[in-house]
Amino acid sequence: MLDSKEVKDFDAEIRQQFMEGLWTGFSEYDKATYRLDPFTKVLPHLWRWSDVSAAVQKAGVVLGVEGMVERRTIGLMNPGLLNVADKRQRATTHTMHMSVQLLKPGEVAPSHRHNYSALRFVIRGRGAYTVVEGEKLVMEEGDLILTPNMMWHGHGNDSNSVIWLDGLDFPALNSLQVCMWEPYPEDFQPFKEQSEATTHRVGLARPVGEKPADYTLQYRWKDTYQTLQNLAGTKGNPFDGVALEYTNPRDGGHTLPTIGCWIQMLRPGEKTKTHRHNSSTIYHAFKGEGSTVINGERFDWSEGDCFVVPLWSWHSHQNHGGKESILFSMTDMPLLDNLRLYKEEAGESA
Repeated sequence: MLDSKEVKDFDAEIRQQFMEGLWTGFSEYDKATYRLDPFTKVLPHLWRWSDVSAAVQKAGVVLGVEGMVERRTIGLMNPGLLNVADKRQRATTHTMHMSVQLLKPGEVAPSHRHNYSALRFVIRGRGAYTVVEGEKLVMEEGDLILTPNMMWHGHGNDSNSVIWLDGLDFPALNSLQVCMWEPYPEDFQPFKEQSEATTHRVGLARPVGEKPADYTLQYRWKDTYQTLQNLAGTKGNPFDGVALEYTNPRDGGHTLPTIGCWIQMLRPGEKTKTHRHNSSTIYHAFKGEGSTVINGERFDWSEGDCFVVPLWSWHSHQNHGGKESILFSMTDMPLLDNLRLYKEEAGESA
């Protein structure tokens, strides 16, 4: 019936007026749209640190920062997204992008801002800094530094070479076609005086009469790790071990409106139960080694490796060694949460 001459002629007629019937190509549309389970083009994938490190170090020789590129970054590109028509959607997942950035001694990455949010998780070295809205945030391994949307930021390095992970939500914003980027009027924004900055404040205390900050710009590793250690003897989360979410100080909610950041510890020999959720997750093995089974496929990881668990994929983690393993991760759960779309299911073994 749908392939009759009358229907085909009608389809051609309304197509000339930039209209199309829902029945057109119904079988393909049905498979992609009307389904019980979510569908994604994102594939599970693991990037070995040996490969990433070699590429980053070579970029340090081949590419300078000043006069050549603003940022020396290498993106982790999901193999399931490499052939999408819009190059802006080629990223680590369909909503998030992770890249690895190297800043060598004496280099400065100029200041700019954009309406997509960014984060830095420091994985090698110390002593470089990020400046966010004039606040100088000195990097230590394991620190998480945020650059919320439309905040001026730049990087500098007066010390040794430092490597960090960049996490961004620009694929999600590109889908909405709202991305914007703006260079700082000068090369680099000035630093605030210590008395003007907020980073010197301790704990949850703040000057009387001052409004709470919208964001914590820096989560220091020494504090994060101490919290993990304090919880090491507890039962933990059945799906993620000893897991923490970096929270927003204003409301205790997600790290950023579109990105959540987690840190989790798998104790020696610990194996988590299987579950799945419709949020995507990008992991970095910060310490130790282990494996993650994604839809029945085992991915063995060790320190420095990164890997993706696509949305709605059954997965579990295991620490095979005699020492603790620590995973840092970023997730688009807040985006789904805010839209009241987040869904999670436990596996049969849970």
